[in-house]
Amino acid sequence: MDKKNKTNLFEKHPKKTTAMIFLLLLLMLYGIFSIRFINNAYTEYETKNIKTILQQYYVGKIIDNNIGRFIKLREYRPNQVKFERPTKNYLKHIAPNSIERKYYRIATDSHGFIGPSEVHQTPDYKIVFLGGSTTECLYMEETERFPYLVGRQLEKVLNKKINTYNGGVSANESMHSLNILLNKVLPLKPQVVVLMHNINDLVILRSQGSYWYPYSLKSHVQTSKNVFTRYEFPKQQHQADDKQFEEEFRRNLVTFIAICRIRDIRPVLMTQANRIKNDALYHRFNEVIREIGAQQNVLVIDLAKSIPSKTSYLYDNYHYTAKGAALAALKISQAFTPILKEAR
Repeated sequence: MDKKNKTNLFEKHPKKTTAMIFLLLLLMLYGIFSIRFINNAYTEYETKNIKTILQQYYVGKIIDNNIGRFIKLREYRPNQVKFERPTKNYLKHIAPNSIERKYYRIATDSHGFIGPSEVHQTPDYKIVFLGGSTTECLYMEETERFPYLVGRQLEKVLNKKINTYNGGVSANESMHSLNILLNKVLPLKPQVVVLMHNINDLVILRSQGSYWYPYSLKSHVQTSKNVFTRYEFPKQQHQADDKQFEEEFRRNLVTFIAICRIRDIRPVLMTQANRIKNDALYHRFNEVIREIGAQQNVLVIDLAKSIPSKTSYLYDNYHYTAKGAALAALKISQAFTPILKEAR
């Protein structure tokens, strides 16, 4: 038999075969690090692509060699346009047909707030919203998110130019928002800052026992993190109980109010709308928001009581549909109208 007939595929096409083997290895690597058991329950719906995995690794190396520890500002990158689509796995865990599986646009301004934000160059009022994914309103059109709608509705009533800034970031808790408040909201010199937190605080306090948790991608003080340490909230042994969780949350709310008042900003608190039935501490956190508002003489917009616990308004336990965001915007605008008229 001729030797040419015995030539294998690699010998015939060495470059193509090498490229194919390399691609298969990359796919295997991606598959290994996307297996659900590597992620904990909090990140089981998230996806990571090869670019993100490699970036986490090399950025970690750069930090190790040049920076060391740093304080992480959890925000969207300024002047960025990106598109997010809910995964098929994510859609399995929410109300059927409540959101469409398509790409949703997220465009940020020069400060890293989700737009449209700087609608006017010289606004009469600036209102900043801080929170997690329930403020972010990721899976809806840009003009359907409630922070944007509030500005447009108030303009009609007050006949004033109003810029509203969406500072929501998925999985942020109140300590993240305090960091954002200090480092990028205060220089903006807004008249009003609104804070809405609950479930994300509860998640990290239950798993970590404190707002200071070093072994996470969401830690406030960070060292390098790479693909091998990409846990969000690793469970830790701790002795904290519900009373301590409540007190930690309470102190962050009071700190937020104090910082705003020192800087002549009007603080506003909001409770979190929800479809939760069997979590007493979650509802207790909403009650703490009401109590702090009464004690500190701060406006509380009680969305937990204003938004019906129906799938038409909330596609899962916490997140708004477009209809829910529209109702939230209406309730917020109605609460703001008298205080802005008074300020005018």
